[in-house]
Amino acid sequence: MTSPIRLGIVGFGRIVELVHLPLFKRLNQIEVAGIFDLTPQRQALAVKRGFQVYDRLEALLDAEVDAVLIATPPNSHAELAELALRRGKHVLIEKPVTMNAEESIRIRDIANQEERLVTVFHNRRFDSDYLLVKRILAEGVLGEPLFVERRHHMFGTGASFGVKSFYQQWRNEQRYGGGALLDWGVHLADQLLRLELGAIGDIRATMRSIWSPNGEVDDFVQAAMATDRNVLLSMNINFASAASSPMWVVGGDKATLQVVSASEAYLFEHGKQPRAVETDSQANAGAERIYASFADAMRSGGPLEITLDQAIETMTLLDQIRASAQPNKERADGNLIFGTTG
Repeated sequence: MTSPIRLGIVGFGRIVELVHLPLFKRLNQIEVAGIFDLTPQRQALAVKRGFQVYDRLEALLDAEVDAVLIATPPNSHAELAELALRRGKHVLIEKPVTMNAEESIRIRDIANQEERLVTVFHNRRFDSDYLLVKRILAEGVLGEPLFVERRHHMFGTGASFGVKSFYQQWRNEQRYGGGALLDWGVHLADQLLRLELGAIGDIRATMRSIWSPNGEVDDFVQAAMATDRNVLLSMNINFASAASSPMWVVGGDKATLQVVSASEAYLFEHGKQPRAVETDSQANAGAERIYASFADAMRSGGPLEITLDQAIETMTLLDQIRASAQPNKERADGNLIFGTTG
């Protein structure tokens, strides 16, 4: 029997406890070989869970680990990934891969230099609502695609999800990589890109801060995009909405699909009564494929389920949305500079 991949974990936050550890229990390819966290409280919890704990990052990277999971706030991803790669470790990074595409491209260059693998935990690519949309489009039920609207509404920024012993409000601060675009926008952008409805050209975006009086981070994002196949794509994130909103509205020249939730969807055809569409409500059931492919790629060179190139494409789109949302500035000669802040 092949020995499992020995994985070191950098950052023992709630996302690791609630999402990653349950995945490991369903896999025999991955074994947690050590954990590093900044806070004594989280270190103590990891010990209580039965894991080997390191109080220095260098000690974990020098230990007998084959790969490292980076599950810290986004602003540290690039630096930690470089350290791990330079120590000869393969790397899996929680989303977003980095703060921007430039950092992601640098990580790719380092990974190529060190001949190491990097994958990214884009787990929402396996959610049942997204897979339903992808299937319906592939089956041609809607006819020729015309538009895709993707929404995520919630009440609050999600900062309470953070652990108190580190800094619970980090999602509300720009320096850590907080904000709706890097939080949920990365999921929505990745899903829209993977629908493969054409190369995105024109982008018109708005980003606002609703909760924060000083506008520290965005909690409202609206982006309208057009592809070279004349398909209109839109993503809407609203962290101040307590009302329900369809997750997806996808239209073609024959019918329209509305996905209300992971377990509820309807097909609308002109002149007919809407009919329910069967869904698979087991959300995120396939995310273990990210780890399984990671282990297989390390052992035998198999393909990664999520490639770094794909993550770079997603970050490039987020950068373009951010640039489009910046207010226009007028130069002294009267010409407009679009997407600049100063």
